Amino acid sequence: SRSQKLEMRPVALSSLLLGMRELLERTLGSRVRVNLDLDARVANVLGDQTQIELAILNLAINARDAMPEGGELAIGTGSYRAAGTAELPSGDYIELTVSDTGSGMPPEIISRAFDPFFTTKGVGKGTGLGLSQVYAMARQAGGLARIQSAPGRGTAISILLPCTDDQVEVADEDVAAATAHVNAATILIIDDDHDVRRFLADSLNSFGYAVLQAEDGPRGLEALREFSPQLAIVDYAMPGMTGAEVARAIRDKDPDFPIIFASGYAETSALESFAENSVLLRKPFRLQELQDAVRQALTPTMTA
Repeated sequence: SRSQKLEMRPVALSSLLLGMRELLERTLGSRVRVNLDLDARVANVLGDQTQIELAILNLAINARDAMPEGGELAIGTGSYRAAGTAELPSGDYIELTVSDTGSGMPPEIISRAFDPFFTTKGVGKGTGLGLSQVYAMARQAGGLARIQSAPGRGTAISILLPCTDDQVEVADEDVAAATAHVNAATILIIDDDHDVRRFLADSLNSFGYAVLQAEDGPRGLEALREFSPQLAIVDYAMPGMTGAEVARAIRDKDPDFPIIFASGYAETSALESFAENSVLLRKPFRLQELQDAVRQALTPTMTA
């Protein structure tokens, strides 16, 4: 749960949640009902919008996994006044709560749930970093995260974020709405992480694009030959065949084919020399940044 570089700005939390609703419904599937209970009176919060989005998505996916037979995911907001403790300074906060009707957790699991790399999922089904990153984000923003749960009674995870009277500088688009002037396009996602592929696919679907998915480079190149997509989003760090090798194979066939590299900050320097004529999308990214990157990459293709 190491410190992350947060871009602290005013965030309109209610607007953000409304914009994510369709994405959450697509991600969680038809067995999970998504209910929003948003307090219209709450102020803006001070935080990093990218990390807040990722935290909400992380919590929603965990909730879905705790409800294999289906259930209800409730997301609520409300005002919270802290009297002042060692963990939480006195002041006004917004409480964001994500709760489910799943299996719940016993006390011994709750006590370790925010620990880095702790997970109750099977091998290959989770890194154990999700909840620790949620906790780290809340603490770095000047707030707190906490858990209420019991076996058979579901789980509620609350994130307390400080209020701010500052206004949001630029209102983001509703990222879950269909884009007004998007031309139809098919996008190929090549990424070895199942959750990342699903997140990207659901986001791109909500923007109005058709999506193909491949879990590694060879399968991605096969899908490229068979289905002829207009754009590829390629993870840079993949086992077996790296994103650079995948891109090189694509460009050998079509030097002008548009590619978006999805890369972590640590990989940026290795990519800079190779990513010429490509779009670089640095992880973690906001949904609006994904949409903008896709538009930028597709513009030459769509206007040709």
